Amino acid sequence: MSSRPRMLPPYEFVIVGAGLAGTTAAETLRHEGALGRILLISGEAYWPYQRPPLSKRFLTEGISPKPVALLSEATLRELDIELRLSTRVSSLDVTGHTLRTQQGESVGYRKLLIATGSTPVRLQLPGDHLPGVHYLHSLADAQALRSSLESAKQAVVIGGSFIGLEVASSLKRRGLGVTILERDELFGQLKTPLISSFFQRCFADQGVEVLVGEMPVAFRGDQRVDAVMTQGGRHLPCDMVVIGAGVVPVTDFLQGNGLATEQGVAVDRFLQSHDPDVFAAGDVAYFFDPVIGHHHRVEHWDNAVKQGRLAARNMLGKRLPYEEVSYFYSQIFDNSFNLLGEIEASYERIDRGSLQEKSFAAFYLSEDVPRALFSLGRPTQETRLVETLIKHRVNLRVSKSTLSDPQATLQKIPNQTLLILQGGGAFGAFECGAVKALVEAHICPDIVAGVSIGAFNGAIIASHPDRPVAALEAFWQELSTPGVMATDESMRRLLASGQIAWWGVPQFFGPRWLQVPATQDQWPLHWTSLYDTSPMRKLLLKYVDFARLKSSPIRLLVSAVEIESSELVLFDSYVDDLTPEHILASGSLPPAFPWTSVNGRHYWDGGIVSNSPLERAMERCGSAGKRVFVIDLFPGERRLLPTNLLEVMSRRDEIVYSERIRNDVQTRQTVRDFQSLVQELMTELPLESAQRLRHQPRFIQLMGEEAPTVITRIVREGGDNEPSSPEYDFSSQTIKHLIEAGYRMARLAVATSRPLT
Repeated sequence: MSSRPRMLPPYEFVIVGAGLAGTTAAETLRHEGALGRILLISGEAYWPYQRPPLSKRFLTEGISPKPVALLSEATLRELDIELRLSTRVSSLDVTGHTLRTQQGESVGYRKLLIATGSTPVRLQLPGDHLPGVHYLHSLADAQALRSSLESAKQAVVIGGSFIGLEVASSLKRRGLGVTILERDELFGQLKTPLISSFFQRCFADQGVEVLVGEMPVAFRGDQRVDAVMTQGGRHLPCDMVVIGAGVVPVTDFLQGNGLATEQGVAVDRFLQSHDPDVFAAGDVAYFFDPVIGHHHRVEHWDNAVKQGRLAARNMLGKRLPYEEVSYFYSQIFDNSFNLLGEIEASYERIDRGSLQEKSFAAFYLSEDVPRALFSLGRPTQETRLVETLIKHRVNLRVSKSTLSDPQATLQKIPNQTLLILQGGGAFGAFECGAVKALVEAHICPDIVAGVSIGAFNGAIIASHPDRPVAALEAFWQELSTPGVMATDESMRRLLASGQIAWWGVPQFFGPRWLQVPATQDQWPLHWTSLYDTSPMRKLLLKYVDFARLKSSPIRLLVSAVEIESSELVLFDSYVDDLTPEHILASGSLPPAFPWTSVNGRHYWDGGIVSNSPLERAMERCGSAGKRVFVIDLFPGERRLLPTNLLEVMSRRDEIVYSERIRNDVQTRQTVRDFQSLVQELMTELPLESAQRLRHQPRFIQLMGEEAPTVITRIVREGGDNEPSSPEYDFSSQTIKHLIEAGYRMARLAVATSRPLT
């Protein structure tokens, strides 16, 4: 009689793998407000621990150190996360949303994260079973290696990769004789012979023999390994062997469900697989990297932490793209260094400083755009700044000459230009004029973030990067209405606003009270808006090339408020397939305009929450080194108080919709205080330890000062005699006046703005 697997109640979230990616994801889920049960599955018998120290401190210290825990028992209890040790998954049924464990249990899930990491490549050679032949990946591996260290005098390390060379350095520090076998150059993945030669000299200076072009063919020994035979006929006596021949992703339990490839679990930029409920993070994730433009895997703890955090947020429905620059940190003897990005042999290389003086950086560029950095002994701030330049693919053609100068600062290189477009009805014509002045000044945005009418303008700009002014002017000419004749300008504008309020704008919106109800649902009792905006959808289709937005050099960000959740949502042309509905959603201001439905969700104008998407744009794209142009449509100050209810309502709107760049001085000061405290603590550490810490990715990212953000404001000046609700005046005279005013004020702002270089 066959036993049926024991079925457990389904979990809201199941995470397979309790390394850095998995534990970070579990914590993040709770910190981001996840409800329901969370299960963290580990195939190891040990409490989740950090792997990076295994090739360094764990081997070099005389007394066996305790592994560094990733999560404490108290933290797991506090976050209500269930952890299962010594549990291996044997299969996954994506259709049934169930995992099968080797113990025979079936575990149901709603969302699944695969964070199983990688495992060492095993060499299939004679004698590979002998005691003393080691791989280093897990805590059990490290403990076995330490046990061999107690009696060993001579070691052979196979492989000149990061892990192999770290182990060779650690073994030499323990006093062993060490020989390294490498088929090609040391650190061959750097594709830089200068750096490979430097590290070969470092090992030689420490008494380590490096045999380049040699590979093992067999291990010899009776009770344990005592020699390595090479393809060149060498006989290398040894007491232990450590193999660092690379790793492969752990995907054996995924066979047959289409998730696994030879490279790992294929996921998109959201770390989501082809199954919408299955995500992957860390070493196992074969992800699309928009920074380098193709899929790859990154085997480093910094990437595991960041991907675990982002995968958790996307499991909660955030849809945030992974846009981080990959880091590789390593330490060889007293040389701590970082590799950022990915190096190709065809890249141009510009060197800064000297390897011999142990202050060196190599910049790798493709068509003047930085793609990678090797940094040894350089300032933390410099590495942090280059990370930003790589991330945003900043063209350095003008600044290339400074890269080779070790004393030249990179802080003044503007890495992106951000244009902020507010909502404000007819005031959007002011933005049209301002854009014309910016283009004439050769200021072209890399990112346009807009809300409401600013979203309409932004979509036109992003889809016509070569001729934004012509497209905008044609749009506004068609949008404007015939003017109203009056001798007094204020009266003319008041009459025009009233006319539009009653009759609408033919190319934008039409009043419902002029429409004949076809059904009972269209009677006023059931209205959810005063106007119908279907004419604007047709106009957007005419002036916005939606197919081009995804590949445009100008990134478009558009904000809207989801009605059901009241959450401010950011639509991103580099992430989402934008349609007219996405743009209309940003301008669906109630009660005038109806909500807009996008993929089954319903949205109102983003200006309800914030009439300027500056903060959201910086959250998405970063603030370091940005040159920001904010077009302010609503005056922040007026000298005269309102004298009637119409003016009261108008001034209220000005205050609600005016731009306010929140500068949290207290938070910034707290951060600076913590940074100062960390720097003081660093002076108490031994010099070697302090230098090592300064080159770790987390220190660089937290302590490295970023390039400044420069903000230029282009302000529409509203006179004290301006009529009430002027933003509803779409008359041709007013539109013409607003375009001219925007052009004039933008030219003035550019002329008086603070230079960046």
